[in-house]
Amino acid sequence: MFDIRGFFAGPFESLKRMKRLVMFFMATHVVFLVFGQWMVAKGYPTVVALRETQLKAIQELMYLKPLTGALAESLALKVLYTFFFNLSFGAFLSTTLGGVLFFLPYVIAVWRAFVIGMLVQGLAVSPLMAAVFYATFVLEFSAYAVTSAIGTDFGLTLLWPGYRGKETRKEALSLVVRDGARLYVFVIILLFIGAVWEIGWLHYLGPLIPPPVGK
Repeated sequence: MFDIRGFFAGPFESLKRMKRLVMFFMATHVVFLVFGQWMVAKGYPTVVALRETQLKAIQELMYLKPLTGALAESLALKVLYTFFFNLSFGAFLSTTLGGVLFFLPYVIAVWRAFVIGMLVQGLAVSPLMAAVFYATFVLEFSAYAVTSAIGTDFGLTLLWPGYRGKETRKEALSLVVRDGARLYVFVIILLFIGAVWEIGWLHYLGPLIPPPVGK
């Protein structure tokens, strides 16, 4: 019989070691999401103009084309596509490998949360659509907080092996890799549930962010 407690024992042990970094990135995402919404609500011209530019750019993003094109009729394929895209590009390549420059995951977290905050502020959405967005945000950005913590931990360890309490860089990096691999269990679960939740609803309700006026 599959031992669930034993399976998650390692990931939870690693999460305890990195909980401060994970919480830091969770707070970063929330703060800059709210900040982006606030700046649009206050009507700052530069931010409002940036928001309009981003809304138009979304319609042309290549990675979204399959969701409205070849995969449009298949809910299962859209879920899998979204999951693997978020896992590979949204999580691993950007915020985990990006940690080679230890500050890069933080920059990405700030920008990503700020832009999302700008885009959703003031949109005429129903309470249901708002629930779809905020639940998706919690699931996906919790995963990104974990991957950002892994990347930052990796970058800091490259610069300062003693940060991990080890005498050599090899020992420190070995611990980082082990913890990172364990924590990706949570990342995979969160991103998969997030993809099912988001795409499942949007498959029937339509896009969360509608095309800008005149598009």
